[in-house]
Amino acid sequence: MGEKGCKLLLPLAGTTIVESSARAPLEALCRLIVVVGCWADEVAALFEAEAYRELRREGRLLFVENRLWERGMVSSIQAALASVLGDAFFVAQGDMPFAEAGSYRLLAAAREGDRRLAYAASHGGRAGHPVLLPSAWIPGILALEGGERLRPFVEARGLRQVEAGPAAVEDIDDPEDYEAAIAGPRQGML
Repeated sequence: MGEKGCKLLLPLAGTTIVESSARAPLEALCRLIVVVGCWADEVAALFEAEAYRELRREGRLLFVENRLWERGMVSSIQAALASVLGDAFFVAQGDMPFAEAGSYRLLAAAREGDRRLAYAASHGGRAGHPVLLPSAWIPGILALEGGERLRPFVEARGLRQVEAGPAAVEDIDDPEDYEAAIAGPRQGML
């Protein structure tokens, strides 16, 4: 994001991008593992606020540091895997503040059809986030090398897309996306 600094810390709808991204899984009653790398102290400090105290106390909100964050998103997922509970887990990106709690519930319901597959929220045939993965895949994910992408691994094992609306594919990757997010109609929806 250049001179704007860490995009996850940028203001959006009275909060920050990362806090907006955390809203949907928490509303869906998911246990949220926030992986922090670059700007780790600043991101973690946001969630030290009183509003998150009960979630932290209950163990529904925890932090994992990824010291290898420069290797990419797979390294962040790998850092969180030791903290995963249950037979499936969601992967979502911190720069997707428009994700909706309903997408998490939709994927969980779809998984009842076949628990061996992964499920991705999608829109118009384009896979997005969140993605629901079986915990049985954890050893394979841990074996991925630095710099590898998760998508080929997931697609090789079976990925079903579940239509979840445009929020599934809307993210904030660059200054133009950010400017559109703060100026657009979604601002009032968060």
